[in-house]
Amino acid sequence: MAKGPSKEELLRRITEAAAPAAASFGLELWGIELIGSGRPVARVFVDAPASAATLPAEENGDRLPPGVTVDQCAEISRMVGLALDVEELFSDAWTLEVSSPGLERPFFRPEQLPPYMGREVDALLWDPHPDFPGRRKFRGELTAVEDDAFTLRLSATDASAVAPGEAHARIRWDDVRRARLVHIFPDTSKPRPGKAPAPKSARTTAPAEGGGTKA
Repeated sequence: MAKGPSKEELLRRITEAAAPAAASFGLELWGIELIGSGRPVARVFVDAPASAATLPAEENGDRLPPGVTVDQCAEISRMVGLALDVEELFSDAWTLEVSSPGLERPFFRPEQLPPYMGREVDALLWDPHPDFPGRRKFRGELTAVEDDAFTLRLSATDASAVAPGEAHARIRWDDVRRARLVHIFPDTSKPRPGKAPAPKSARTTAPAEGGGTKA
């Protein structure tokens, strides 16, 4: 039985189909995830050139940022699906998903990070960090971005930090298995008379350790 294309080859050929499809709607290809092997799932993320990154977090309440619509995602999915079916990249059944990156967007390249300086980011590494023995998960404020690395100021809620709120972790991009933005939902509750406001702690959980692709 002939061996199918490698994951790198699949990503390349899906990119070749998805990038022009997104561009036809004035959108950009943000990134692609390939998940699973039995019935593989190709997740294609498209974004508006002027994305929600420029908006304050409390104003960015929609799952689709300005410029990306459900109808556009559906049409891009149709275009990409037809192109890939012609190439017969997958020998068996597979699933194609096209969407905006959403509020907690995954990052696929270090150059996607600078617009999110000061925002909270989750990172999962392939191997333990050399400065934090045995540790692969990090969450903190994005404070610096280099060509091949970024730095997080670790969250005060991170009990495993050496000095919570003060410790910094410099992370090489090649060591990242998965990185994503953490959306902090605004606190809309009103305190009762004589009661202090509820703490602003509503946030989503850290990513699970499976299913990502190495950037």
